[in-house]
Amino acid sequence: MDKYKFGVIGVGPVGSIMGVHLAKAGHDVTLVDILKTHMDEIKRNGLTITGFNDINVLFPKNNICYGIDELSRKDIDVIFISVKASVLSQILPMLKQVAKPGMTFISLQNGLDNEELISEVFGKENTLRIVVNYAGNIVDNGKVRMSFFNAPNYIGMIDPAAEKKARTLAEVITAADLETAFTSDIKKYEWEKIILNAALSPVCALTRRTMKQMMEFEDTRGLAEAVLREGIEVAEANGIYFKSGFLEHCMSYLDKAGHHRTSMHVDIEKKNPTEIGFINDMIVKYGKAKGIPTPYNSTIVSLIRGSELPEYIGA
Repeated sequence: MDKYKFGVIGVGPVGSIMGVHLAKAGHDVTLVDILKTHMDEIKRNGLTITGFNDINVLFPKNNICYGIDELSRKDIDVIFISVKASVLSQILPMLKQVAKPGMTFISLQNGLDNEELISEVFGKENTLRIVVNYAGNIVDNGKVRMSFFNAPNYIGMIDPAAEKKARTLAEVITAADLETAFTSDIKKYEWEKIILNAALSPVCALTRRTMKQMMEFEDTRGLAEAVLREGIEVAEANGIYFKSGFLEHCMSYLDKAGHHRTSMHVDIEKKNPTEIGFINDMIVKYGKAKGIPTPYNSTIVSLIRGSELPEYIGA
């Protein structure tokens, strides 16, 4: 199998896990992130993944970048965009400055329709989307704990011209021990993922509790199921249909998540913008377009946006 030159922009849990597995498989991987202490540690001692498998990979020092502009000196085939969806619009102009002909860009993110924004800049034929079914948390600089992996991941394209790229990269990522399947219907898996994320990610953020705690507590378990039902109804109204028993599949999936702190939980704690606009609010918007009320998702969006407000400091 050919070796690739990959770039990973955003070395959080999802980007770290992808980057480490591809590097361990022998590909040339360049990591880009603005978190200096995190990247300094990776430069010194490598990037470590614990949990399912304990992996430590040392990267060439010149493959550790602290800004997108440094990619102008790199010869890269494929770039994974693994930043928060909330900052996607900020980094795309930077990426445009360093892009070279023939580069492929992959959205490795939470949210719905991210790849549409990327394709507006780089073209549909150069844009892919991967929906991953793993998650993790940064436990220290240079160290990520992989919480779960409900294989496989799914990769697909929005332009038939990119099908060969997507099929080949599915094989490459699978060979790197992250089982990934090609799909010609990536939107279906995007919807499945945001429906799952919408059910628990903001609830965990609002309560500051893990996924397992929320699924074991009767009240919040019932809330998760209600949010799932809304998401499924909206998806089906928009032509996305799931197999019989999909609701039960979703509940079972969430039951397997363990004591995972969702990324939205981490964002709220760190006072960072969340991805609520690409998750629950997408369900609200698509529902509104079809005349479907989404009271659970709408309430959650309002509460998360309220949580994002600066703290009031009174006299």
